[in-house]
Amino acid sequence: MTTLALVLVLAQAGAAEAPKRPAITIQTVEASGVQVFHLNMPWGPETFAAMERPGEGFYNRRSWPFARMETAKALKIEDTPLPAGNYALVFHPNTPDDAGMSLEVRKIDPGEFLQSGNVMTRTPEGETVWRAPVTFETAETSVPALEIGLTPGSAGLRLDVRYGNRRMHQNLHE
Repeated sequence: MTTLALVLVLAQAGAAEAPKRPAITIQTVEASGVQVFHLNMPWGPETFAAMERPGEGFYNRRSWPFARMETAKALKIEDTPLPAGNYALVFHPNTPDDAGMSLEVRKIDPGEFLQSGNVMTRTPEGETVWRAPVTFETAETSVPALEIGLTPGSAGLRLDVRYGNRRMHQNLHE
């Protein structure tokens, strides 16, 4: 066997064994007049741990716009009204003084700011409508990529966010 043939055989064997990651694309969930768009970002345990810990690292200095929410009807988050419209859902990492992570709902212009394949999307300009501390729980199982769900309930919807072995919920009332 020639050297070139051997290299080609080894290259094919290596390529066949390498697991192929799914493409990072925009996913959509919807329920009762609400649509949430997000990227199926792969779980990055060290990246997320850096956002949860107090610090001044790269991931503590930037916000994370993880989803876009369109509402066809007025809702409330806690006691804050959310008129029908287009919103960015943004996580803010823990701060050097250990104030904790927060979740922001930001009113933005219509249109998509998420970009398939780009997990470092810039936070869009807009008005902060609501921002509050957020706590993630540790789940018993991990998911391979960001998952968002909308669960109907008696008073409205529950926004469910799962990222790896971390999860949080936020109620959206009618």
